[in-house]
Amino acid sequence: MSDRLIPILSLSCGGLVTLYIGLVVSTVFFATWQTQTVSSVRDTESAIGNLETNYYTTLTRVSAIDPHSVGYVSPSNVKYVVAVRNVSSGLTFAGN
Repeated sequence: MSDRLIPILSLSCGGLVTLYIGLVVSTVFFATWQTQTVSSVRDTESAIGNLETNYYTTLTRVSAIDPHSVGYVSPSNVKYVVAVRNVSSGLTFAGN
């Protein structure tokens, strides 16, 4: 029995060491992946923040412009179109 016990224990220890090394490698891999993902999310948030800043700056600048100074005039008359619901065609309009 002792002839088989030592090889079995040696293989078991080798398998456990291999499993341990594999788990350490996978832990390092996923930790690196998570760090890169967090960095990517931060970069994306920064880019979105820059876009929002540019948008609000442009919106403020455009809102401050007097429409008459760039050639816009008040309309001479205003007409509205009433949407009629056509039940036979199956078309619907928003709010109906």
